[in-house]
Amino acid sequence: MPIDVFGFILTSNSRSRLGYSSGFYLRSVFYNVLKSTDPAMATRLHEYGGLAPFSISMLIEIDANTYFFRVASYLTRLSEIILKSFTKHRELKIMDNAYQLIEISCKRIKLEELIRNAEPLRRYEVEFISPTCFRRPSPYIPLHAVGFFAKIMKFIGGPRSHYRFYPLPEPVLMFRNIKRQWDQYAGVTLIGRRFTKWLEEGGVAISGVSDIKTHRLLDRRRKRFFVGFTGRVRLSLPEDTFIEENARAVNVLLRIGEETQVGINRTAGFGMYKILKAK
Repeated sequence: MPIDVFGFILTSNSRSRLGYSSGFYLRSVFYNVLKSTDPAMATRLHEYGGLAPFSISMLIEIDANTYFFRVASYLTRLSEIILKSFTKHRELKIMDNAYQLIEISCKRIKLEELIRNAEPLRRYEVEFISPTCFRRPSPYIPLHAVGFFAKIMKFIGGPRSHYRFYPLPEPVLMFRNIKRQWDQYAGVTLIGRRFTKWLEEGGVAISGVSDIKTHRLLDRRRKRFFVGFTGRVRLSLPEDTFIEENARAVNVLLRIGEETQVGINRTAGFGMYKILKAK
């Protein structure tokens, strides 16, 4: 199944700066626009409690009075509705400000081609350009051991696991999240040798960071605060755990996440990153 990535260019005389919080407002606009064409689909997406089949970027100012945002969709039917809905709406209201929609673009990512062209690279530099945060179980139990430990905990009455937000770069949480997206929606097998276990054994490591900052943002509609990090992270695949087919899988997943975002609140602008270097 392909991934469709839509780009929207807007103009506005408003000088409001929504910044990192703009994704929350764009998500509301997205649901309202879809509702005009397919209310049932809009409701299903809004009420869906699992890993969303779409992502929405934050609003980015690309020139004076000119803005851009993107929407990535894993579902062909949803892509059709997005295109049909936004084509009918040439004016969008974002936080009470009017924006004129002047251009819609679309690119289709064929996952089979990504797999064929994947390279077993060993080093990457990634810049997280919107706040990024993961959910991490506490106490943390490696995913490949969950079944075994769950049986023991049930028998001895051990502590329950609770999920906590983790607003720091963490390769295991990052790649597990993108791999979940792939497994749920891609419809194509990503070849890897015990990939999750390999990740948790240090298959991908952080070799350096720079300009890491955390940001606290308010989702006014839900009346909740979220924290996420931005900055640059260098990733490496150490020699002592290197497996070529897993390195190719890392290459594919990184390029997918660059389009579909990663972590929590992917539908509200969180988790945007770009690959700066790959070698």
